[in-house]
Amino acid sequence: MMTNVDAYYEIINQLLAAAPEPTVVDLGCGYTPRALSPELAGKHYIGCDLPIVTDEMAPLVKKLLAGQERTAPAEYKGTDFTSYASLRAALDGVEGPVCLTSESTLTYLTQSEVRQLCANVRRVLKEFGGRWLTPDPESGDRTVGTLVAVLGEEGFKNVISVFTTLSSQSDVVVGDNDMVIRYGHKEDPPKAAALLKEVGLKVKKVPMGEHMLELKAFAKLDEQQREALKKLYKGLVLWELTPDPDWTEPAPETDGTFGLDTAVNGSELAVTLRGRVDSLTAPAFLAAFEEAGKGNALTAAKVDMSGLAYISSAGLRVLLIMTKRLGVGRVVVTGANELIRSIFEQTGYDDILRIR
Repeated sequence: MMTNVDAYYEIINQLLAAAPEPTVVDLGCGYTPRALSPELAGKHYIGCDLPIVTDEMAPLVKKLLAGQERTAPAEYKGTDFTSYASLRAALDGVEGPVCLTSESTLTYLTQSEVRQLCANVRRVLKEFGGRWLTPDPESGDRTVGTLVAVLGEEGFKNVISVFTTLSSQSDVVVGDNDMVIRYGHKEDPPKAAALLKEVGLKVKKVPMGEHMLELKAFAKLDEQQREALKKLYKGLVLWELTPDPDWTEPAPETDGTFGLDTAVNGSELAVTLRGRVDSLTAPAFLAAFEEAGKGNALTAAKVDMSGLAYISSAGLRVLLIMTKRLGVGRVVVTGANELIRSIFEQTGYDDILRIR
């Protein structure tokens, strides 16, 4: 799997270096060393991820770049992609077209989060110009195929068994959306075209499969493995997304200002949420729950969402933590709007929460 990831990373770097856009915006940059890549030394690099990642990466990369010849800045911005205000803030001071990129980011997002990200990217590209380059829609299918080709069927089953065990022990909400092709599917996700049309993006597929085995990531594979991967990567494409000029733009959605209030009534915690609960604001939600539990034997919680516009998987994780500590059915949600209710239904949270 790491060979597959390395290959995507290498070929994306080559495409970004050749891109005419002067600014590269790396959505979900993680701990990758892209800012240190010599071929991108002339690009203004902006790594976007959760603050816990960017706060670590920024000083480290600055230290590693000291004394190196770089003609454009490299910086990191704590960002929640599902919030347009957050994504737009990461681009403050940027001029001219931008080239956004993401690798594996979509595979970790839920359906509602993907829709929000796509809509936010379209707004950014309409303002700045440029493109969004990503292998994400097809990377899930190719990654699994690579594991089978390199490890064999039995080795693949063992890896899946480990991941399944780890996932069952984690509070992480696994992404599941219509923009990622599942292993064995030969066609685009059935609802991908409808989703892109809904958010005003059009796609062009750029062939890249014939170049994959030329990359150094595959240099140590034996002939049998290379032949298996050659078949797998036949027809592999990169998705290039741009705003659809014929799309009619609705009134911009407002993100809302996050806020919460808490009160403990006996053994019940009452929480009122406002605005958005996403990866930037969910920590405050969790901290409020944990603070309320200090010195109080909580057995139930009531969460008023009548003032909440949106909740992401980060917010769902907080609700899951609350449920694990208080018990299934002991967390009651009231006032959820239609969007939030649909998110609960898509993720199965309507089975563990009491929704009124």
